[in-house]
Parts: sequence; C-alpha cells; structure tokens
Amino acid sequence: MGGNFGGPVIDFAGAPIPVPLTAVEVGYGLDSNLTVHGGLHTTSLLFGVGQIDFGATYKFLEQKKYFPNLSASLGGNVAYSPSEKAVEFWPTLDVNAYWNYGKRDSYFYVGVNNYFVLQSRMAFDQPQNQRMIFNPQMGHVFKPKSGGYQFFTELKFIAPYLDSDKAFVPYKSIFGTNGATGFYLGFRKLLGSKK
Repeated sequence: MGGNFGGPVIDFAGAPIPVPLTAVEVGYGLDSNLTVHGGLHTTSLLFGVGQIDFGATYKFLEQKKYFPNLSASLGGNVAYSPSEKAVEFWPTLDVNAYWNYGKRDSYFYVGVNNYFVLQSRMAFDQPQNQRMIFNPQMGHVFKPKSGGYQFFTELKFIAPYLDSDKAFVPYKSIFGTNGATGFYLGFRKLLGSKK
C-alpha cells in the first residue's frame, strides 16, 4: 500500500512547481515475477471526477551483473465525470529496465510509459491527432534498513516531442516548449513482507 504526490511541472506565479496530483495505490505479488496493482486518483476526486488506474507488471528478464532486470506493465486508466456523464479510458504500456543494489534490493530504473488515446476528439471538440503519448522516465526506489518500507522519486519527460507552447496549462519542460517535465515522490508500506 502506498501513495504518491507530484505531476507535470507548471509555471505558478513565476515559480516552477509540480502540479499537486495525489493518488493512493495497492499492489499484490502473485509470485516473484508478477504483480497486479491499482490506484485511486485522490486529487481528481476533489474536483468531482472518479479516476482509477489498474494493471499487471511482469518481470521477464533477471539482472545479471550490469545487465538489468526488465519488466513490462500492461494496464489502463479510467476517469468518470458525473457532471458531464462521460467516461474516458486510456490503455497503458510501460517497459522498464532496473538495477538492484545493496542488501535491501533498492534500485534505479529507466523506461518508457505509453498512454494510448482512443478518443477521436479532444477538449473543445478539436480533432485528436496523437494516438500515443510517449513518456520516458527514470527513478529510484530506496528501501531503508528498517524494512517493509519503500520511498521513491521519479522524473518523467511527458510527450517531449509535442509542442506545448500553446497549451492552456503553462507547462515547464527541460526541452523548452516541448512537452512537460514531471516530478513525483512516493511512499509504500509492504504488508506481509520482510524486505
């Protein structure tokens, strides 16, 4: 069980800050290589939109010295707006390489997060031209000596190939006017685990 905080960085009154998006998450390891997981987006709830994500992660390659573990996550994200009586669904696919280190198996990771857009129209009835949103990411998961806890940070480059200069939200990006840079912090408590 855990939670996370953060989002794309925006220009707020002249200062770059991450959008304060929050979520609570749960996961269950079916075996040492397969985990199912889900999350509830609590910031969306504050604005009257129910939003959840769900999926499964499978580790298909084991780390060998400097060659990393490799995993893939297949899932989805669903949002429901009662005021608009509208449901949106976005399939997701993540692929990550990660390197465990130390006695507690903390790890660094790099990978890509992909959102697939099924809707043909965007806000204000504009045509949807992007069917896939490609987001490179990197992060670190730290497991302290006390055991049973994890702390994580993630840096995400959200759609770094798309011009965001005319976006309604004033996104900040290390790529200038392309995409947005996201920053996330999180915490997990491993129930029933000694690691």
